[in-house]
Amino acid sequence: MSDDRTGTPLDAAAEARVRRLEAGNYRRNNELVLDAFVGFQRARGVETLEAVSATDCRRYAQHLADRVRADELAASSANTYYDVVRAFLGWCVRDGRIPENPADTLRATEDLPTDSGDVDRQYWWPEEREAMFAALDAAVDDANDTAGDATGTDGARRATWDQLKAHRDRALFFTLGLSGARGAEVLRDPDDDRRNGIKWGDVDFDAGVVRVFGKTREHQTMQVMTPALERLERFRRLLAPPSADWPVFVSLHRPSLYATIRETLGERGWDEDRIEKRLDADGPLALARDTDVTPRAISLQGARSMMQRRCEAADVDVDGEYLKPHGGRRGLGHELYSEKAELAQEVLRHESVTTTHQSYREVQAEQLREDAEAVLYGEDDDGTNDASRGPED
Repeated sequence: MSDDRTGTPLDAAAEARVRRLEAGNYRRNNELVLDAFVGFQRARGVETLEAVSATDCRRYAQHLADRVRADELAASSANTYYDVVRAFLGWCVRDGRIPENPADTLRATEDLPTDSGDVDRQYWWPEEREAMFAALDAAVDDANDTAGDATGTDGARRATWDQLKAHRDRALFFTLGLSGARGAEVLRDPDDDRRNGIKWGDVDFDAGVVRVFGKTREHQTMQVMTPALERLERFRRLLAPPSADWPVFVSLHRPSLYATIRETLGERGWDEDRIEKRLDADGPLALARDTDVTPRAISLQGARSMMQRRCEAADVDVDGEYLKPHGGRRGLGHELYSEKAELAQEVLRHESVTTTHQSYREVQAEQLREDAEAVLYGEDDDGTNDASRGPED
């Protein structure tokens, strides 16, 4: 990685490339990808076009591969993003801005994830989804009973903490399974300072919708099905957030929560002894409410770890894997697409039904086969068709 800051600013070169593209989705998608690439390199100290090396492109490829492994990105999308960057740098070569394309080398590309098509795409199928929901409802009931029976200050605090976790975890599973949400739209992404998780002010319980920062990096309105809304409302009553700025899926990781409170109150002039005494007396969430400290949302990685633990405890899996965040969106889309493609498009917030068709082409192919056989062979009263019959004797 070079620290040479002389030359053409990398963001200016990317803007020049985008200006040469025809207006439309292709141009906008290029702009989004290149903005992310510029931000990634800037965070690493690479500010100019001339400073971008094969090593820098390799690190970007590794970053994309890490996102695929974390189930934040499909392998096909990762390769598409890299292709956009490679095309941008290739254009810079043709435009006389740099002598060679640092992204177009084996060294830069060998760590890109292999695009295996739909093989690694998880879906929450109805049976597994409903089994998980039932297990989470049972976990909440158990936590409520324990909290109600708890005695002593320390025991009551531990029970209430476990009760909060059970309600939060259930609300997250239900939201991911019954809204079409992407994990990065409702949780905190440490790599993106604009993705800090949805806040309670983003939830409109009357309308049944949530305002999210979508994949297009624009705010969108997302519907949430009634069972998920009910679990969100029960969690909200238990959490009792003092303001609309509190995150919905608050982090209950004690070290992180304590660190946020100590840092915020310290910046306000509280001395260490005063902070620690109040933490001991009130507990972190009560102190945060009382002093108007806003905790952080749970991160994508934290949510994945939690979901894996919950699935293992419930003995629920999809093909041996825990229910991953994006699988809820895919599973819901699959069910809706089987009934009506346009409904799936609207719920998933695809810009075009063509995108929906591409995402669920296996459902489309199955339906086309059934429709074609109905035309060719007709259907008998018993639901079978002539294609299933052998030749007559």
